[in-house]
Amino acid sequence: MNIESFIEGLSKNVFTDTPNQLLVKGTEYMELEEWTSMTAFTMISYIYNEYGKKLLLPELLQAPTIEDLFNIVNG
Repeated sequence: MNIESFIEGLSKNVFTDTPNQLLVKGTEYMELEEWTSMTAFTMISYIYNEYGKKLLLPELLQAPTIEDLFNIVNG
């Protein structure tokens, strides 16, 4: 998995209302207008279903950028 495909997956499955150009490695996704507690659970579910990584909420909250999240999932 590379970060570009990870971002593409987030765009198609989690951040469906956010313009693609706003989703880059350094994006602080919790600051996006679309971010809600429901988005957090959608992301956790997507990551589990797509990558088999069981992500806990504290891990998610400790990853402020898309790149930080990618590193947790890929690690």
